Amino acid sequence: MTDGERSGRALIRRLRDIVKPGADRTLNPDSLRGLGGFRSGAPVLVILAAGKGTRFGQAPKCIQPVHGTPLARHSIDAFRRLHRSPVICVVGYRHEEVCSALGGDNTYVLSSDPAGGTALAAFEALMTPGLLEANPPLVITMGDRIVPSPVLRRLWETHQTGRREADLTFLTAQYEPPKNRGKGRVLRDEYGRVIRIIEERDIAAEPDEVRRQALLELTEGNCPLYVARAATLLRYLQDLTNANAQGQYYLTDMIEAISRERGEIRTITTTVTDPEYDLLCSDVTRPEDLTLLEAIVASSGRLPFPGEQEVEEVAGTIRADRPAEQTESIARQLEELLTLAHEERLGFKPDRPVGIGISGGRLRIAFMHPDMVRFFGPAWQMPIGAGAAAGGEQIALLVQRAENRQICLFPANREYREDVNAISSDNSAMYPDESISDLHAYEAFGTHMSETLLLSLGYFSDEELERRRKRGLPLPPPSCWVSSNMRRPFALVGNAIASLRTLRRGNLGAKVREHLGRDRFTGLRLVCTGNIPQGGFSSSSAVTVATKNAINALYEIGIPPDMLVHLACQAEYGTGVRAGSLDQATEQKGRAGQGTLISSNPRDNYRIIGTYPVPSERFAIIFPYSVERDRSAWRWSWGAYAEIVGPGPPTTGEARKMTGKAAELAALLTRLPLDTDFFRKIEDDLVDDGLLSDESRRWICSVLRELPLLARQEELREKVTTHRDWYVEQLIEVEHIDRKAARRKADATLAALFAGWRDPVLRRATAAGTIVEETGVPLRAMVAYLFGEVAKCFFLIHHPDQWIEYVTRSQRGDRCVDIVPDRLPSRQEMEGPLAWEHGAAGAELMDRWLEYGGAAPFDYNQELDDASLALDSPPEFRRLEGSNFFRGLALIDLAEAMLHRAFGSDAVAVRVNAAGQGDYFQVHIDTQKAPPSEVKRFLGAAFYRRFGLSPEPPFVELHPGGGALGVRLSRYDLLPPLIQQLRVSAAQ
Repeated sequence: MTDGERSGRALIRRLRDIVKPGADRTLNPDSLRGLGGFRSGAPVLVILAAGKGTRFGQAPKCIQPVHGTPLARHSIDAFRRLHRSPVICVVGYRHEEVCSALGGDNTYVLSSDPAGGTALAAFEALMTPGLLEANPPLVITMGDRIVPSPVLRRLWETHQTGRREADLTFLTAQYEPPKNRGKGRVLRDEYGRVIRIIEERDIAAEPDEVRRQALLELTEGNCPLYVARAATLLRYLQDLTNANAQGQYYLTDMIEAISRERGEIRTITTTVTDPEYDLLCSDVTRPEDLTLLEAIVASSGRLPFPGEQEVEEVAGTIRADRPAEQTESIARQLEELLTLAHEERLGFKPDRPVGIGISGGRLRIAFMHPDMVRFFGPAWQMPIGAGAAAGGEQIALLVQRAENRQICLFPANREYREDVNAISSDNSAMYPDESISDLHAYEAFGTHMSETLLLSLGYFSDEELERRRKRGLPLPPPSCWVSSNMRRPFALVGNAIASLRTLRRGNLGAKVREHLGRDRFTGLRLVCTGNIPQGGFSSSSAVTVATKNAINALYEIGIPPDMLVHLACQAEYGTGVRAGSLDQATEQKGRAGQGTLISSNPRDNYRIIGTYPVPSERFAIIFPYSVERDRSAWRWSWGAYAEIVGPGPPTTGEARKMTGKAAELAALLTRLPLDTDFFRKIEDDLVDDGLLSDESRRWICSVLRELPLLARQEELREKVTTHRDWYVEQLIEVEHIDRKAARRKADATLAALFAGWRDPVLRRATAAGTIVEETGVPLRAMVAYLFGEVAKCFFLIHHPDQWIEYVTRSQRGDRCVDIVPDRLPSRQEMEGPLAWEHGAAGAELMDRWLEYGGAAPFDYNQELDDASLALDSPPEFRRLEGSNFFRGLALIDLAEAMLHRAFGSDAVAVRVNAAGQGDYFQVHIDTQKAPPSEVKRFLGAAFYRRFGLSPEPPFVELHPGGGALGVRLSRYDLLPPLIQQLRVSAAQ
């Protein structure tokens, strides 16, 4: 259509006659692939940017710079802060320049008639391939406008509100005269419903002067921003004509058509009191208007409005002190959670606050297990996280308040979902009373709560298993046992919530009662994701830490990091863990890439004792897998662990409970004052040069000699009870509590020390070579392990050239069996099948190998008799041959012997990873003597293939990560712009 035809209105035609269906004019169709194409539920932005702007010289108006950014790009960025969806730009005049300026992340449609009007341009956008088939909502705006994110969000919310979404929603403005001049006026009926929009040039053509004047005085005008489904636009645009004063196709004409058919039309209105009013009402028709627009943007301080500012601040908190790769991964995880919550209809409310919790795991480089209560030794470790955007090696969790009195928990990983994804928030088992005031009291409370929650979810108790066994009934698989699932997500999250309720005093206590108290708590909805390797990398602790951080942020309680560490440690006492707070401290407070020696003592506020370099240029650490600790390790333990609770060897869980209480038992039996701990007595010696003085060694010997080599549980209980009165006096003196409270706490503590474990039946080889079976607690060996471990590891820190030797010495304290490596086949023979293996597989085949290698149960009491601990010649504890913490596994001992046989004991060393008993383990390699690739190849052929192990991945690759955090968004629907902001900042 020529200008002459248009001005003379010679041709009046319908849009469907101008633009034929399937008339695709897309310039870059491949651009849609990066965003997954069109989706029915995801809005698409359409920017009409085909016009020239005659007063702006040669450069198109839509790309004139405003605040250093092309004009139309501001609206694109605002949309992308909210939605990860396509943007379609309809271009015309100097379209190549426009496409280049607005960026390659948009889809461009070339208009057939840039002066044909807004409806023509929008209609041409509908022809984009796949758009009508997907029928997404289209948000349509002009290329010469800046629309901020809050306005786009409000438009979208208004469009969706109610039982059904509107047919059309658009923006109006209450213009201050004379700004209403030149605007299309909004006409409404007596009920306030929109009838039509009439353009000013058509008002001028109104013959009735009174009516014409009334229309001119209307102050509510169109502010061109619309949202409607693609199919709705097609239906109402295709029959529009250009029968108007301008001879153009007006997008606003469809409003009258929708109203006439009683379609639902909604509006949002901006007024002069709104912060975005001046921005939305700015007309850019002359070059000087750009100057005014620059001033408006500058006067706001920054272009982002309050919601956008909040998003940028939260994004800055998340990415601070964090590798860019981990930030990219967190953005991907948050998007995954958004999608999951939507697809599973989890009920997250877009206009309600949401808490975000992030926590990675941790790598323990050295010092396995000395963080037990009352020993409070350190550990050398660092936080870990994802090393790529596709990785998931941190927990990401969203939490929002619910009103249905349920706690709904939905993990992204199906392996961790239950048949029922919600529990009652009113369950009395989740509300600790005033007597639950310390770790010992919480342990019994939390354990009972975990068992109660798991039973409600259909798991089988130990008592039920025992009844079935006695009646000869088949047992359910371990995956259905309470005892094997104490660290399932519901138990972890339940304890994370319940332990917060032990905060009762001061402002923090008041806030906890306000939000989590029995009378005020109305429920939570949680969704989480993450793929921290299981087995020695604190994946369960990360769930607890992330949950606490998210809830703390959601309710703005203000719990400081050190208190969060303590509460996270307390929570895990209720899930079968009996250790100090080292892991939680590293996850909460660690810094990316820094291996720090951190104190586990709460009185130290988890201070950093020192930062020591790992000699990674010479020594490498790889992480192979063994078997699942709490479900399969008993088969591979050569009789050291039992499958279920009963007479005989302990289960893996019972062994952890027993050893976790060793230092506390020892502290009572030796009357170690409450204001100090075992490690504190020797810390200065070890930190100084890694060597214990003669005085410190004699003191350790005196402590060990007071502890029994073997004692039954009842005998220990009697011995401890004789120290009750002394312990009560200590509590009064150190904790400044009254006698009644001290007695109550003493009784709870003593009872907790004997909960969760039985007298174990253990085997060991004596110096004479005989194998003995003993029933009782080897308390001296367990406490000697703690002293020996810190002595060995501090020597390793100060003498890294002896790395392999001292990692091997450290592993002796977690050994199940002694094996003679030289009795094993050669490396070449081990990499293939052997004749004597025929007919055996799995754990049975391991037993054959142990027999072939001359295995014998490890003598944990070696060098620990009274004579060996004589005070006149105390042993060098860094070279201690005996002691044990009973966290080893025969299968790992066999892997160590095979590696020593294949590469030499001076080339490789094996160490259990953190809690031990299975899962992943560590292989330390002197790269000057054995290439890591060869060690991996050998383990694949001689270990994995031989014993039918097929872990995925076969070896864990670890990457540094930032510390845990909790952040709050005032609205759930701010998550999309947060995700986009994280991606942008990570890319930069």
